[in-house]
Amino acid sequence: MSQENIEVVRQTCAAWERGDWAASAEFFAPDLEVVYSSSAFPDAGTYRGGRVALDAWRRWLEAWAEFSMEFEDVIDAGKEVVALNHLRGRGKESGATVEAEVGVIFDCDRGIIRRMVFCDRQAALEAAGLSE
Repeated sequence: MSQENIEVVRQTCAAWERGDWAASAEFFAPDLEVVYSSSAFPDAGTYRGGRVALDAWRRWLEAWAEFSMEFEDVIDAGKEVVALNHLRGRGKESGATVEAEVGVIFDCDRGIIRRMVFCDRQAALEAAGLSE
C-alpha cells in the first residue's frame, strides 16, 4: 500500500473526528461507492457518488443529539487501508447513550478513495487479516 493512500485515510479520519464530514471530498473518486453495513449502521445500503453518500451520513446524524467519532488506528491491509474508530452518541429522541467500536475499509488508488465500507470492528480487522 502506498504511503499516499495511508495519508489520505489519516486526513479523512482527522476531518471526521473534527465533525467536518465534507472536508475529505477532494479525495473521493467521482464514482465513489460507500457501503454502510447492516452490522454497524441502521440505514444500511450502498451509495454511489460522494454527495449521495454524504447526504445519507447526514440523515443518519440527524438522529443524534450528540455525536462524536474518535480515530484510533490505521492499518495497512495490502490493497486496502483499514481505519478503526470509536463512536459515541446520545439519541435525540431516546436520550440513550451509545458507544460503538467500528471500522472503515478504504479502497484507494494513488491517493483517491474509490470505495469505503463502514462496518463493525471485527469485519474491519478481518479485512486487514487480523482479529481482536
